Amino acid sequence: MEILTNLLQGFSFVLGWQPLLFIVLGVIMGILAGAMPGLSPSMGVALLVPFTYAMSPTLALILLISIYISANYGGSITAVTINAPGTPSAVVTSFDGYELTKQNKPGMGLGVSLISSTVGGFIGTIILILFSVQLAKIAVKFHPAEYFALAVFGLTTVATLGGRNWLKAFIAAIFGLLINTIGIDPISGVSRFTFGSVNLYDGFSLIPALIGLFALSEVFKQIEEQNFKSKKIDLGKTRWPSFLEYWKLKFTILRSSILGTIIGIFPGAGATIAAFISYDVSKRTSKEPEKFGKGSLEGVASAEAANSSSV
Repeated sequence: MEILTNLLQGFSFVLGWQPLLFIVLGVIMGILAGAMPGLSPSMGVALLVPFTYAMSPTLALILLISIYISANYGGSITAVTINAPGTPSAVVTSFDGYELTKQNKPGMGLGVSLISSTVGGFIGTIILILFSVQLAKIAVKFHPAEYFALAVFGLTTVATLGGRNWLKAFIAAIFGLLINTIGIDPISGVSRFTFGSVNLYDGFSLIPALIGLFALSEVFKQIEEQNFKSKKIDLGKTRWPSFLEYWKLKFTILRSSILGTIIGIFPGAGATIAAFISYDVSKRTSKEPEKFGKGSLEGVASAEAANSSSV
């Protein structure tokens, strides 16, 4: 009963014109921050924290939460359109979203990512409100052994994403681990693979690595293929998903939202891990797994629902 009372009080405040205005501003700024490769949701929040010093704590919290949540969706825009994920969690969205764009169906990818992200965020919020105490009890019981098991599970998930090319996917995962060893060891304090460069002491940041792996690789690919012709796409004529196509994704979105919420409660496991695991689960349970990686709407929906619900 106390939860219901607090909810009603919260809604009565949020529905005022000032909170609604800050929600709209936060969503716009968050989408812009997420769509810019190089800016993450946390960086977008950090940049705008100084503007909240003169605001009331409640309005400041509303603005910052709106920025963070919408930035997770904003990353999918560039992931779908130009294969340059704006956020780490949008990497999974690019697997199928960009394939849809190459098939002259950007509206399908953008539409599914928007609805899936919205529904996923809503479901994640509802679960948080109703079961936050129970979920917190589970989270505090996670110890090093459980984290190790979660890490192993994540690596095996990456390997299975390769399908028949599981060996290539596993080698890519090992390569990622090797890159992550560069820098100062957090336990011993010994520098590893820095070659005397002070700039490598902190290792490689995730955002620059993503830009290099996706955006620059796409540039090199086009240079190699001598494919410099750009296509002008009229979004007014582009086909957007119908209600029936959204309805077919209902179980995928629901499952991915619940899975993303569960993964999101664990410290250290965030939207990116949730998106990868959810994508793998959807691929395993799909009736058409061969379409994943070739423009599957299920792939886009599972990634976006999971990364938004994990917040």
